Amino acid sequence: MTSYFEVHAPEYAEARDLIASKNRRLGLLRLFLFFIMAGSFITGFVTGRRLLFFAIAGVILCIFIFVMIVHRRSINEEMLLSKKIEANDRYLSRIKGDFGSLNDDGAEFKDNNHAYSSDLDLFGPHSLFALYNTSHSVLGRKAFADRLKCKHFDTLNKESITGVQKTVNALTDDPEFLLDYEAAGALYPIDKIPEALIRLCSKDKPLSSGLKLLWKAIPFLWLIPLIMAFTGLSKYVRIAVLLIIFINLMIWFLVSRIDISDIFKAGMISRQSKAIKERVVLLLSDPGRKSMFVPTYMSEGFYESLQSLINSCGICSLREQPITALILNAVMPFDLMCADRLFDWSVKYGNGFMNDVDGLSEVESVMCAVVPGLISEVSSVPHITEQKQAYFSGTDMKHPLLDPSKAVSNSVTIDSKIALITGSNMSGKTTLIRTVGTMMVLAYIGARVPASNVTASVMRIMTSMRITDSLEENMSTFKAELIRIGSIVNASTSDVPMMFLIDEVFRGTNSQDRTDGAEILLKRLSAPHISGFMTTHDYALCDRAAEKNYDNIMFCHFSERYEGDEVIFDYKLRDGLSHESNARFLMKLVGIE
Repeated sequence: MTSYFEVHAPEYAEARDLIASKNRRLGLLRLFLFFIMAGSFITGFVTGRRLLFFAIAGVILCIFIFVMIVHRRSINEEMLLSKKIEANDRYLSRIKGDFGSLNDDGAEFKDNNHAYSSDLDLFGPHSLFALYNTSHSVLGRKAFADRLKCKHFDTLNKESITGVQKTVNALTDDPEFLLDYEAAGALYPIDKIPEALIRLCSKDKPLSSGLKLLWKAIPFLWLIPLIMAFTGLSKYVRIAVLLIIFINLMIWFLVSRIDISDIFKAGMISRQSKAIKERVVLLLSDPGRKSMFVPTYMSEGFYESLQSLINSCGICSLREQPITALILNAVMPFDLMCADRLFDWSVKYGNGFMNDVDGLSEVESVMCAVVPGLISEVSSVPHITEQKQAYFSGTDMKHPLLDPSKAVSNSVTIDSKIALITGSNMSGKTTLIRTVGTMMVLAYIGARVPASNVTASVMRIMTSMRITDSLEENMSTFKAELIRIGSIVNASTSDVPMMFLIDEVFRGTNSQDRTDGAEILLKRLSAPHISGFMTTHDYALCDRAAEKNYDNIMFCHFSERYEGDEVIFDYKLRDGLSHESNARFLMKLVGIE
């Protein structure tokens, strides 16, 4: 299958080369015009024909400014195209399963105490976040991480998931827009939490009426020296000017002691606001996309409030340089005027603006959820059931983090039961249960899944797979596992549907205790609102469960075959029990007999 990104890659490269060539010509033209303009000035001085040559220089200056504006826009267009090509290349890397160019792995969102984050490889160098994240804003990345962690599980239901699915399906048909948006995000990243912007938006009171009157009235003092100049008091003009400057500087000094610190961050707020604007313009420029995102994620007036903030910050940023700030505040209470504009903006727009920014972050997280459907050779929209029981069915599922050319698909259905999965080492047991968990995570964020079909009820996901000891916490592997499984048992006491995934249950203790403990666990987790997968090499447990004929236990296994000194796995899940073991064979291969 030839992807959209493979087809259009040469087209984007060709367009960038054309613009780069155009920019080189514009750069040479600017240089040429500069020399002609300078030559006209010099010729005017040398020949004495200043009027003629200065007029020529003026005309050339106007042309120079026009060319400079066109050149800057063209350079920006070239930079956007370069970022678009980089985004397209990342999609191609995802399709090939090449994580080398996917540098953003979301490592800061790792949480070993999360119910399934570590076990399902949500974050890290080879993770779902690294594979699917396309956001270049700190808030968008966090929103996507929160979706993967199912942070808002209490609000998760069929309606909320299908609503996101509709948006994902619409965006899946518009990869060009996704590339344009990612390119704009990469060119105008938001790398830090906009604390100054958040602080500004929290202000709910305008500047006091006295301070408002002060900055509006003080500039009229300049009428005094003007009147003096025309009424025979010109000798006092200099004193009046100095006195007005002194008054303004005293006001500036006193004003610095009240809380108007937001004006000192106006430049940063302006840059972040402009980065947000680049995103919003793309989102709202198309009527179809506008109706998709407004009012679900953001308000109709978001762009208006954003432009108003940029204008206000543009004025405030004039005082960023200390010398400029001194001059401006010597002329008038400039800082007070800036504070007044920002405070008024916050009172009018603040609360709604931060809600819109959060909505924009959610939009970016939804865009990340579009990626699975764009890079998977086979994908489908999961069906979410309304039933309160624990149900999962997946057909032809492939784990998205495996090499697409080598991954083997599997199918499984489980309905308020526990699947005991047996099989030899490296046969595919752990990968299977991770695949199930990953399908559920993708389904709940509204994404398409790499499978022919997935149907699931809304369930809490709990896992116990990667268990390690901790010297720092004086904790053995067995104790760590008990804590994880204990949390699963505690969660099972509520009537919230749950899917548990346990790999090699009670691996850290002796055979008899492992078997007895696992049987007790099976009984504790037997309920209509619970489904789960448990891999094990404990065949005594399987035999005991088979003999007692538990109604809620189903048996599955993986198998292998041997060819000389080689063990061959087909990684296909089958019904029934397996008592096979390849441990001795594998030890013999490495010289342990």
